[in-house]
Amino acid sequence: MDLPKGLAGVVISETKISSTKDAKLTYSGYPIQELKDASFEEVVYLLWHQETPTVEQVQDLRKLLVSEMKLPDETIRLIKEVAKEPQHPMSILRTTVSLLGTTHNEDGLDQPPVILAKMLTAIAAIIRLRDNQKLMEVHEDWGVVENFMYLFTGQRPSPEYVKMFSTVMVLHADHEFNASTFTARVVASTQADYYSCLTAAVCALKGPLHGGANEQVFKMLAEIRETGIKPIDYIEKQIAAGKKIMGFGHRIYKHGDPRAKILRGIAEKMAQTTNNSVYFDLEEQIANYMFEKTKLYPNVDYYTAVIYHCLGLDSSTFTTMFAACRTTGWMAHIIEQQTDGTLIRPSSEYVGEMHHYTGPIKAQDTASVTKKVVDFGATKS
Repeated sequence: MDLPKGLAGVVISETKISSTKDAKLTYSGYPIQELKDASFEEVVYLLWHQETPTVEQVQDLRKLLVSEMKLPDETIRLIKEVAKEPQHPMSILRTTVSLLGTTHNEDGLDQPPVILAKMLTAIAAIIRLRDNQKLMEVHEDWGVVENFMYLFTGQRPSPEYVKMFSTVMVLHADHEFNASTFTARVVASTQADYYSCLTAAVCALKGPLHGGANEQVFKMLAEIRETGIKPIDYIEKQIAAGKKIMGFGHRIYKHGDPRAKILRGIAEKMAQTTNNSVYFDLEEQIANYMFEKTKLYPNVDYYTAVIYHCLGLDSSTFTTMFAACRTTGWMAHIIEQQTDGTLIRPSSEYVGEMHHYTGPIKAQDTASVTKKVVDFGATKS
């Protein structure tokens, strides 16, 4: 039996949240191209309620989110302890999400707006604490995106930058049943609490084939710049060595990721205003060559690498930014899955050999069995 690898093309459930049908990304029926200039709060409301909000509803949601963008002292203390150890920021975030579920969710009644607000602040705190910088406090009269940027950069962003980063957050807010979202839905199907579902999603997002790709993209750009190698020569060597060029290709978008097309303009603008055009120029050379060589287009991770760098972020924290944006979609899918009430439990096709049990292994066979175990360990290492 030929089974689709990685569930490619397999429809496992219905959703009203987002769609990539016909390689077109929509949020609750609205094309992403039409939502790129919507406020982050508008898109949060849309994904959670599957309808566009009124002006008053946007204002109320913005006020609620900002009012909750504060962490309990105990949570901050624990994050500081975790952040002392040399480890990847996504590992710190994974532990932090679990901590939020124990130090803040005492009555088990935390609601999505509260959780989203805490996630944004926790991610900003991780970024600041890793660099031994003081934590900032929110401004009640600012919007969510402006406050979030202030919390992780320590500086109030310009209105132009707020608008551009709001678009980045909107474009990353959801993407149908991607790996981390599906992981969250599997856990949600067991009726686990919100924080357990989010912790699982963060674990899935950490992988380089999912959220971690943008980090690898910038490492590639930095290596090319530091070594002085020509971009095309670098790519040719990588391809010849059988290595994957991160930031290119997508299982769904065979003719270009619609999000990448929008992000390209933001990356170019930010690179120009922060004296980082050298990185954007490298990306352009690589993108042109990759299309000529492989017919692959850049995906959503490709241009965010430069965008996040222009915001002063270390490449190791790029995936935490992805998590900050995607929490909106995660929460929408967790709610939908739990409302559906169906436990996700797929089947598998067994392809191993069949045997007949004849009793315990004889003493004289122990040595051969031990050797097989050792050999197995060797191949795995």
